[in-house]
Amino acid sequence: MSPYALWAAVILLAGSVFRLWYSTHLELVGDEAYYWLWSRHPDICYLDKGPVIAWFIWVGTALFGQTVFGIRFFAVLLACGTGIGIYLLARKLFSDKVAFWSVVLAAVTPLFAVGATLMTIDTVYIFFWTFAALTFWQAKDEEKLRWWLLTGILIGFSMLSKYTGAIQLLSFASFCLWHRPSRRHFRHPTFYVMVLVATLFLVPVLIWNWRYGFPTSQFLVHRGALDERTQIRPLEVFSFLAQQAGVISPLLFFGLIIALCWPRFAGTPKTETTYLVSLFLPLFLLYLFLSFQKASQANWAAAAYIGGLILVAAKWTEALRTRPHLRWLVIAGVGLALLETGILHETSWLHLPGQLDPLDRARGSRDLAAQIAELQRKTGARFVITNKYMTAALLSFYLPHQPDTFMPVSSPPFNQIVLWPTYRTKHPADNAIFLTDSNRVPTSVTQDFPDIKPVGEIRTSEAGRSVGRFDVFFCRRSAPDDALESLKSKIDCR
Repeated sequence: MSPYALWAAVILLAGSVFRLWYSTHLELVGDEAYYWLWSRHPDICYLDKGPVIAWFIWVGTALFGQTVFGIRFFAVLLACGTGIGIYLLARKLFSDKVAFWSVVLAAVTPLFAVGATLMTIDTVYIFFWTFAALTFWQAKDEEKLRWWLLTGILIGFSMLSKYTGAIQLLSFASFCLWHRPSRRHFRHPTFYVMVLVATLFLVPVLIWNWRYGFPTSQFLVHRGALDERTQIRPLEVFSFLAQQAGVISPLLFFGLIIALCWPRFAGTPKTETTYLVSLFLPLFLLYLFLSFQKASQANWAAAAYIGGLILVAAKWTEALRTRPHLRWLVIAGVGLALLETGILHETSWLHLPGQLDPLDRARGSRDLAAQIAELQRKTGARFVITNKYMTAALLSFYLPHQPDTFMPVSSPPFNQIVLWPTYRTKHPADNAIFLTDSNRVPTSVTQDFPDIKPVGEIRTSEAGRSVGRFDVFFCRRSAPDDALESLKSKIDCR
């Protein structure tokens, strides 16, 4: 084993041990709780994603119980696996040295370093994306089917984790177009076998959508703001690029832009560089294009940076060989990224406003559940309805006995919870607590409960710091009596 491989292994192992420990020190974020709910309702597909993340969470919680550690266990293993995949891909393309620095960049980049602890879609689909990139590089030099089949299978699992995994097929097609020797694959069945194998993984998605009236297409159109009036909003594009610079780290993002726009800055093998650009550009440009209408979320282009970070490592490794005076710029870039990542692991000491502190997503849910449980005890309300699916999922996890929680019945469905049996089916005669962060009760709830009374507000906190505020309503199925009329004054909500 080379020294570079040994140090890369140390980084990956130490990072995994730390994340297994750190994973229990953060409350779940809304996405994780939502996907945990999926694991409790096994299915061949879900509204906005395939079932792969639910499978991993189901196995993790089967091993370690319905706990935060059980949910996040495979996130840490998959992130470590992605690091191994990055090393192997960079070594195949360039050298052990570039592979080592690629692992370092992934370890210090906030998007990957912080996300490696959380069981989100990106953690899962980036794992399959990385290894599909590795197997395709092997397949491009062969006519035998084995590597093409394996690549198709990996892309299939990637798509069943997140549908944008299909963009990798466009990346591979782009590379074959740009790389003259690889154009021959368009005349042979191997490339089309890979596409067919990957496409077959979407059969469960089609079956599920046929069963429910194809709601996924409506969801994806809504999520991409494609159901809004078409406008060109330059500020949204600027917002998208600023977010990318923030989650990658500004100097690393700047280095990537230089590597893309100024290829002569540092000479690297043309074929290998073309491959990395093919892995990066299609997915990144997709979200850049969508941002002319509405800025995509910062993490949506995450898989593109598998190729992007390896490209940065290769270009800047070569640049340092020919331009040693740039060493301090590289040190500053890695150091700034490491500093950002370190801060993002514990932000409470910064005392940031709630809208600016990214870790507030992982705070306050346990406190909120404790207050709601006490409110249920005082009112006798049998179940909870919330105006947001992530709040419902977090309460389902943190409330005693992890009960079902519900959303207002609405159409079209924009989350999975409303496709499962609703409170109308499961609690047709019971009273409820309705929790909202907008102080508004939807029409569907007022139709189901003749008597709805505002109870007050709940403020959640973490270590004495306020992190959230909600309005609470007591929803009764029948007219109130005198005793219940005085309930509002007796409830002690913070």
